[in-house]
Amino acid sequence: MPLQKTIAGDPAHIAELTAAVESTLVEAGVDDARIHDARLIVEELACNALTHGASETGPQLRLRLQLEAARLVLELDDDGLPFDPTTAPAPDLDAELDERRVGGLGLHLVRQLADSLDYQRREDHNLVRVTLRLDAAPDPKDPA
Repeated sequence: MPLQKTIAGDPAHIAELTAAVESTLVEAGVDDARIHDARLIVEELACNALTHGASETGPQLRLRLQLEAARLVLELDDDGLPFDPTTAPAPDLDAELDERRVGGLGLHLVRQLADSLDYQRREDHNLVRVTLRLDAAPDPKDPA
């Protein structure tokens, strides 16, 4: 059950993306924990693209979602300024709050949740591909 959705370069439209992700995954029978992870990933990457990668006209953002066997593949494609989230520095989580660099926590969260995160720059577009293994979702009843 693939999903493809495009929004204009306004962060106010991100809720449309996350709602579409949720409804598609609920319909496909994906467990709540992985739906939550997918929503967070889409929200963070879309927010970064539309807020920090905005060109003068504001980028257009396209989301593609595909379920492949026991994997969920999310692709976000935008025509904003180049930005490779795989090379962004990790936040220093051990530093005192007033010594920490602003930003980076959202990408850190994406890296923690994703089983893979890939980036390509193609024809003036950023293409971010995130894979989540659906069989690796934590069991909320498991006390471990």
